[in-house]
Amino acid sequence: MNKLIYFISLSLVAQLAFAKGMELIEDTILWRSSSLPGYNLTVSNCSTCHSAQYAEYQPPNSNPAFWKAQVSRMKKIFNAPIPDEDVPAIVEYLNQTYGDNRK
Repeated sequence: MNKLIYFISLSLVAQLAFAKGMELIEDTILWRSSSLPGYNLTVSNCSTCHSAQYAEYQPPNSNPAFWKAQVSRMKKIFNAPIPDEDVPAIVEYLNQTYGDNRK
């Protein structure tokens, strides 16, 4: 009997949770388009965890060492699955698009 009550209670809670529904907001800050090879790598590697808003709000005078440190941080601390061979191109894209070499 207790199992039946538990199951019914659990079912009701689940139904209430799904009845409320959840709507995700659309991402409005997109990565700045570029012909640099790092653009596609950044979109495919970085967008799985965060939007371009992260890059947009970094200091505009950020140099390549800053961006390399950010990418390394994502790999080491947050376990971002960014291949080592992609890092230089991603750093170049970030620096030329959002950093001190922005065009």
